[in-house]
Amino acid sequence: MNSNFVFLLSALALTAVVVVVLMWSLLRSRLAPEQKHAQANSKVYRQQLLDLEKEHAQGAISPSSFELTRAELLGRMLEDTAQAEDAVDAKSPRALVSAIVLAVFLPVAAMTTYVWLGQPQGLDPQMTAAEDAQQQPDLQAMADSLAQKLQTDSGDPQRWVMLGRTYRALNQYDKALPAYQKALELKEDDDIALERAEVLALRRGGDFSGEPWAVIRQVLAKNALHFNGLALAGSASYAQGDYKKAIQYWQQVRSQLNENDEELKGLDIALNTAREKAGEAALAPKSPAALQATTSATVSASAAVISGRVSIDPSLNAKITPTDVVFVYATPTDGQKMPLAILRKTADNLPFDFVLDDSSAMNPASKLSSQTKVMLKVRISKSGEAMTRPGDWMGVLENVAVGSRNLKLVVNQQAP
Repeated sequence: MNSNFVFLLSALALTAVVVVVLMWSLLRSRLAPEQKHAQANSKVYRQQLLDLEKEHAQGAISPSSFELTRAELLGRMLEDTAQAEDAVDAKSPRALVSAIVLAVFLPVAAMTTYVWLGQPQGLDPQMTAAEDAQQQPDLQAMADSLAQKLQTDSGDPQRWVMLGRTYRALNQYDKALPAYQKALELKEDDDIALERAEVLALRRGGDFSGEPWAVIRQVLAKNALHFNGLALAGSASYAQGDYKKAIQYWQQVRSQLNENDEELKGLDIALNTAREKAGEAALAPKSPAALQATTSATVSASAAVISGRVSIDPSLNAKITPTDVVFVYATPTDGQKMPLAILRKTADNLPFDFVLDDSSAMNPASKLSSQTKVMLKVRISKSGEAMTRPGDWMGVLENVAVGSRNLKLVVNQQAP
């Protein structure tokens, strides 16, 4: 049952109980004293009449005195009873009106107070989601504002780095790269150079060949234990399928962390994934909880496979050349553009069968097995870049369950 419905039903039920109790108390307190008083008076008069009749029967009073006294008692009884009934009749309407006003006022007051002081929008999931979205930082506005400020004050390398990271978060790699480059021109920094190399690889769909690898090697040549350099070297090796090299680099990263470091858990998962791909034994977990986590991750990864066949609409054959690059990739359904798994081929292989799993992840920390449903895409790029360009031909399957097999992914639409 919907939690919002349960909340409303419970609130209404509690309000109704309170109203009923208060109405009963109000009406009872208004009517009971007058009714009890009238009943007591009536009982006294009846007892006096019985006593009078007994004395008359015993000859204690004369017939004329009996009749006179009896008439007087009956008159007083009728008078008192009439006064009590008048009092009840006078107060009963007022009590009833008060009860009705209370029955209407209390729920209205409660609802008004909730609307004023509470959060009624919380009952609407769509409104809640919209508010959450509005509360998130507007990265695009931040990027535009920062870029405008840097036009007049461009001497701070950290602000250029911030701009590059903002564009990276927006998946606008073409804009992020010049920002990182400007920061490097103002100040040489190996960490910034590595960030730029990673963005360049992301722009190419996870391809670290060429300049990205050259930057990594330059950094490690200066400092063989450079933490970020070793970490990125491991990611680059993993992306290229060189799992043994990835293990070597990540193992050096691990040696620089202590056992309580928060990064250790994610690194161990990446290491075990690379070891599995390389045919090596996984790292021994240090506790039953860690063993269970590792087992669960392995089971999840083995089921995280999406497979099928990519083809192209026959009407588009003349518009595709054999050297065009074909990307098949899966992205999260929440709108994030970073692929969870990606496959790269050339158009001369079309049609072809594809398999996406955790081994085709761009980043071991963001894998297909972390999702239940994804968006599956195919895109043909003449430039060979992973970023979507206007005019690229593509095909999309939405809300694909992870674990789906024998899918048919058809290139049949053009990117705007």
